[in-house]
Amino acid sequence: MRKILILCAVVLVVGAGALVWRLTRPQHFGPAFTGAPATSIGDLLAKPEEHLDRDVTVEGTISRQCPATGCWLFLKDASGKDVRVEMNKIAPKFPQRVGRNALIEGRLAKAGDQYELDARAVEFK
Repeated sequence: MRKILILCAVVLVVGAGALVWRLTRPQHFGPAFTGAPATSIGDLLAKPEEHLDRDVTVEGTISRQCPATGCWLFLKDASGKDVRVEMNKIAPKFPQRVGRNALIEGRLAKAGDQYELDARAVEFK
């Protein structure tokens, strides 16, 4: 009886550890990051002509996300500026991550009178 209880306890601890590990590690979508230069969203939007049609890496908090499939989001950094990120070229559906941090590599493009980032790789933290 004692061996069965010890075995159950070991299975429970290992299972809980695996669950915690899975839920706390970042989720990556798209190809591996290529090492595009990191920039702040504030700098990206203050000087868009310097970054237009170039790959950049930005990090921030997701302030809004497509409610249906998560295919676009708005990423906000510490400066309070936010940029729209289009992600439908990576995958058709993404988990809802509003309020969580993300690291995004993509290319800045002009969309009408606004600028948006066409994501190439996304990591939800």
